[in-house]
Amino acid sequence: MANDKLLDTLRDLAREHPLEVEVHGGCMEPLLIDGERVKVAPSRFYWPGDVIVFRAADGRLLAHRLLGYRPLHGRLACVTRGDGCVVADAPVPLSQVLGRAAVAGPSGRFLAVAGWLRLVVRRLVRRRER
Repeated sequence: MANDKLLDTLRDLAREHPLEVEVHGGCMEPLLIDGERVKVAPSRFYWPGDVIVFRAADGRLLAHRLLGYRPLHGRLACVTRGDGCVVADAPVPLSQVLGRAAVAGPSGRFLAVAGWLRLVVRRLVRRRER
């Protein structure tokens, strides 16, 4: 509950002026390196390929690439994955997204489409095997 209020407050602040968030870890290398600061602002819509900052189930703020969307409990949820990660994250409800990180990198859309296709192909193969 307290984390929800904090996320709402951060989102409200980011609407007025983009927030700077410091990145920790190597999930988004080489695009974002450990200790780098990125500006984050909410958006009306997030496109596959965007790097979004969201609150994970464990309460941490993560910056990962949006691969696409899927239904979760009757609503849309984001499918995300760090560029340096092999597997996608658990689906992220849109209510947990703080905003889009302002990062350069024209290959982001390509990476998102390739990652999304990889997930779709894996699911299709699993269904055929059953």
